[in-house]
Amino acid sequence: MKAKSIDEAKSYAKAQSLNKDNEDVAIYIIHCNRTASFYVDTDGLIRLWEQLIGYYINGVFTSE
Repeated sequence: MKAKSIDEAKSYAKAQSLNKDNEDVAIYIIHCNRTASFYVDTDGLIRLWEQLIGYYINGVFTSE
């Protein structure tokens, strides 16, 4: 999912991490410097122009 603000990305990531389908799965929040957008995904692969903001597991946020 693509979000314009960090708060929108965090709320979506938290909701996804509390979903029973994503139990014990890390939901990563990544900031793209090229597009100035935030991405929420289960794949934590970071490219050179991206920065890992943090991740949620079972509703608990951990910052990087």
